[in-house]
Amino acid sequence: MDLSERKKQILKSIIDAYIDSGEPVGSKNLASYGNISLSPATIRNEMSELESLGYLDKPHTSAGRVPSAQGYKFYVDQLNEDYRLGVEELELLGELTRFKTAQVESIMDRANKIMSGVTKYAAVSLAKTENVGTVARFDAVYIGEHSFLLVMILAGGNAKTAQLSSDFTLSPGDVTKIKDILNANLCGVVLDKISLDSMMALEDAFGKHRGLVGKILRAAYSVTRGEGTGDVRIDGLTNLLSYPEFSSVEKARSIVELAESRKDDIKKLLEFSEDDSETGLVPAISDENGMKIFFGEDTKDGALADTSLVYCSFPVGNTNAVIGILGPKRMDYKKVVASLRYLAKSMGQSGEGLLTDGKDKNSES
Repeated sequence: MDLSERKKQILKSIIDAYIDSGEPVGSKNLASYGNISLSPATIRNEMSELESLGYLDKPHTSAGRVPSAQGYKFYVDQLNEDYRLGVEELELLGELTRFKTAQVESIMDRANKIMSGVTKYAAVSLAKTENVGTVARFDAVYIGEHSFLLVMILAGGNAKTAQLSSDFTLSPGDVTKIKDILNANLCGVVLDKISLDSMMALEDAFGKHRGLVGKILRAAYSVTRGEGTGDVRIDGLTNLLSYPEFSSVEKARSIVELAESRKDDIKKLLEFSEDDSETGLVPAISDENGMKIFFGEDTKDGALADTSLVYCSFPVGNTNAVIGILGPKRMDYKKVVASLRYLAKSMGQSGEGLLTDGKDKNSES
C-alpha cells in the first residue's frame, strides 16, 4: 500500500534519528525530532502501523523501534534528500581532479583514502585497465561474391575472425588486394589513433569497396580491446569498528577478514552486471547512471549482514574505475551518495539520477 505523507515523515524521522544515534527510537524522543508536531500517542499508533507493514522492527529489549530492510529501501529510494557537501569535504574531493593526469594506481589509492575520510566509513575500489592491443598481421578468405572472412593475428599471437559483407561484387583478387592494403597500413597500429588523413587514404585505396573500411576498423578495434583483471583496494575498515554494530569480537573478525582473505567477495559486488544472472545478486537500488546500493541481506553473506555497499563507476583514462562505500546499514546515505556523485562528476561522469532530481546542489556550496 502507498504510505501517507504523515507515515513517510515519521518513517524518515525515525531513520534519521537512528542513523544519528544508533539507538532504537521511541515515540517520546521522536516527537522532538524532525519538527513533528504530533502527540506521542499519535506517533505510537503510526509507528505500530509502520511496523505491521514491515517498515520497522522492534527489538525485544527495547520499547523503541529500528528500521527494517524494507524501511531502509523505501528511505533510500523515495525519502532521501540531496546532501550539501561542506567546504572541507569539497576541498578533499576536489584534490582528485588534480590527480586526473597521474597514474591510475595513484588516483585510485588517493580516492579510496579521501572517500573513507570524508564519509567515515570504509572505501572499496576496483580499477580495470583496458588492454590496448594491435593487429600483427591480416589475412582474408574469400567466401562468396559479397562476403569474406577477415582473419586478424594479434600481437600476442591469438587469432580473431570476423565475417564481413560488401554491397559490391567481390572477386578472390579483390579480397587478396584488401588483405595487402591492410597489412601495408594497419599492422602494429593503435586503431584509436588513426588520423583522418589515414582513413581517407585507406578509402581511396579500397576504391569501390571503400564502404568496407569502417566495418574492418570496427572489427579490428573490438578484438584489440580487453580488460585487465584489477585488484580490490579497501581503506578505512577500522572506521567500521567504531560503530556498535561491529563492536563484538565476532563482527570485528568478519570485517577484518574482508580485507585479508575475502576481497574476492567484495569484487563480485563491484563487478555486478544486470546481464549476469549467474551470481544471484540483486541490488536494492540501481539507477541509469550506474549507481548501485546493496544491502547486506541482498548479498546472502553473513559477514555483510549489518552493512550496506553504495558504489558507482566512472572512466579514468583507459580504465574503468569502480569505487564504493561500505558502512553500517544505518549509514548516512545522503552524504555517501552526494560524495560519490561529486567524485564521479569530477572524474568525467555526471553520476546523477539516484536519490536526486538531477540538480547538482553541491555546486551551490
